[in-house]
Amino acid sequence: MLKLALFLHIISAIFWVGGMLFLVAVVAPYLKSLPNPEDRAKIYQVVGKQYRFWGWVAIITLLVSGPAILYFLYGIPPIGMVSPSLHSTGFGRTLAIKLSLVLLIVLSSLLHDFWIGPKARNSAKLSSIARIFGRANLLLALLIVLFAVFLRAGGI
Repeated sequence: MLKLALFLHIISAIFWVGGMLFLVAVVAPYLKSLPNPEDRAKIYQVVGKQYRFWGWVAIITLLVSGPAILYFLYGIPPIGMVSPSLHSTGFGRTLAIKLSLVLLIVLSSLLHDFWIGPKARNSAKLSSIARIFGRANLLLALLIVLFAVFLRAGGI
């Protein structure tokens, strides 16, 4: 069960973070080269909606597989993630930071994907805010990956 949880967690993280990197590094620069702003907006909406579905599949998979990995690899049950004795260790502090970043990115993604993003197609201001949220989410995702590495190395 551990190997399946690890596989699903890693594949989902690759898809989610890789998808965000692709959108920021490839799709957005390409769209800037298009002369018609309406075409840019339409393409970004189509690509964004398609990615949004699979991105949320990845997020949900990460949210299920993460606690499974903690349990099968480290013996930490879901309720144990809030244990004060766990958070007195470097591993526990690192886990707390990572979980805080996860909570922040899930909330930010919900706001971006289901409120700001859909309204952005009709507003230049909201479109700019959506871009900021998207880039901030990428930064948060990369920080989560960094703290995952720290966790595997025993904590900070």
